[in-house]
Amino acid sequence: MGWQAVVLPLGRRSLPPAGHVDLWLTDLDELPLEAGPGGLTRRERTLRRRIQQQFVLRLLLGSYLGRPGKDVGIVRHQRGKPALVPQLAVSGLRFNLSHSGGWLAIAVARGLELGVDIECERKLKRPADLARRYFATDEADWLCGLEPERQTAAFLAQWTAREALVKAAGTGLAGALADIALAWEPARIQALPENWPPAADWSLLSPPMPAGLIASLAAPRPDIALQCFFLQPAH
Repeated sequence: MGWQAVVLPLGRRSLPPAGHVDLWLTDLDELPLEAGPGGLTRRERTLRRRIQQQFVLRLLLGSYLGRPGKDVGIVRHQRGKPALVPQLAVSGLRFNLSHSGGWLAIAVARGLELGVDIECERKLKRPADLARRYFATDEADWLCGLEPERQTAAFLAQWTAREALVKAAGTGLAGALADIALAWEPARIQALPENWPPAADWSLLSPPMPAGLIASLAAPRPDIALQCFFLQPAH
């Protein structure tokens, strides 16, 4: 499963076939984006990043919908999951996004709820303690038995899997966390909340990522096909 480079500007794209997911990844710092405030305060930098993320999201969704990005309306459901406005949602286009540092990941499918989560590798304080707090007992025992230098990456891999599952299910993390149990290397579903589709009906993938980046993608459908695209500026 390799990455296909796609150069800006984006052309018209067809919706993915049923059971297929397009996963997009881009480094916002590499794109020629002049959106948002130009100040250097933390608040200004955060606002600028959010505006850039929304600009790229609408640009990408617009390429599937055959309309300018500025005409792509997005709403948020009760638990904060973004979706197309009803008049565009009839297309069947579904999406989810995640960001970490300058990286932005967007998953796109037709008629399929999605969850994607990415994390830049970084040093965590006491990853073993975090595992004991948030993971099932067997999972936490496995992580605590790893060499200390491997525990942070292992925790982030299991955590992104949980985030992706919760986002695909459209529920809150706090209410579902205690009922999710995963195997590891790679993360695999062992148990899910009772009101979710059964584990056998899910796909949970760990797409290949650039060095220093960890990702998970989830969808309540088995055996999905994944295509990976890297969005980059023209040179």
